[in-house]
Amino acid sequence: MDSQSPYIQILREHGCRITQARRVVLRALEDASGHYTSAQIIAAVQALDPRVGRASVFRALELFTRLGILRPTYLSGSLTPAYVLMSDGHHHHVICSQCQVIHEFDDCGLDAMTRQLESRLNLRIDGHLLEFYGVCADCQAAGA
Repeated sequence: MDSQSPYIQILREHGCRITQARRVVLRALEDASGHYTSAQIIAAVQALDPRVGRASVFRALELFTRLGILRPTYLSGSLTPAYVLMSDGHHHHVICSQCQVIHEFDDCGLDAMTRQLESRLNLRIDGHLLEFYGVCADCQAAGA
């Protein structure tokens, strides 16, 4: 984990200690790319450094979520969140309601609406999650 990593910089900006456990969790997340449950993240962390315990991983996930480094998503109605590293500020999904294939996209065009809501409700919006559901071309062709 490079000390110039944008995630390390975010931790520093918020006055957080850069512990070995946090470095290892970030490295596991950066190496993985995609959506991973806490169990999958724990396995990846333990493969990198078996000294990092489950509790340290959960504390790191909670901190990273609070700081906007990670975003939990509940794909396909799951009760267990899958975490995704937020490298660019937006991360959205189109999910096939038949086969559960997930298509990701980063652009959403909600900036004007966000500013409008902030002004109207007198608050600061820190983020949002956008998911569309539909039937993909393969499932349509199969008659699903």
